[in-house]
Amino acid sequence: MKYCKSSIIINATTATVWQVLTDFDRYPEWNPLIKKIRGIMKEGSIVLANVKPLKNNIPVRITSYKYQKEIIWQGTFLSPKIILGEHYYFLKDMGNNQTELKHGEKFTGWLINWMPRSILSKMQDSYEHHNQKLKIISEHNERQLFVHGRK
Repeated sequence: MKYCKSSIIINATTATVWQVLTDFDRYPEWNPLIKKIRGIMKEGSIVLANVKPLKNNIPVRITSYKYQKEIIWQGTFLSPKIILGEHYYFLKDMGNNQTELKHGEKFTGWLINWMPRSILSKMQDSYEHHNQKLKIISEHNERQLFVHGRK
């Protein structure tokens, strides 16, 4: 088993972060690995994620969808026995209009044993980069709500 793990504090409410996180049309603005996602985000559904490095649509199953709390999906490459990735986003309300985002992925399958560290390192860097972009967009949206008197 191998992991990529990251976390970040975002100066926005969980509602604002959740809105950005679940807006499929805006994924390419903040997620460098996903070109497009199609489908309905609900527990048990399958959505298609166009993963840039793989240059392919990967079907992923939403295994957990808890409103403003978590999204977990699983995707495979060829077969779950070869590679299974369990990708997660956990949101925690920290109070004072702050949200902690925990984000990462757990990899299992026999091919993982031969995955070079450089690939995991690049993925880790990508996750941290996309957390920063998600933070910037969420904080911008939060400020816009405040400026326009909705807070």
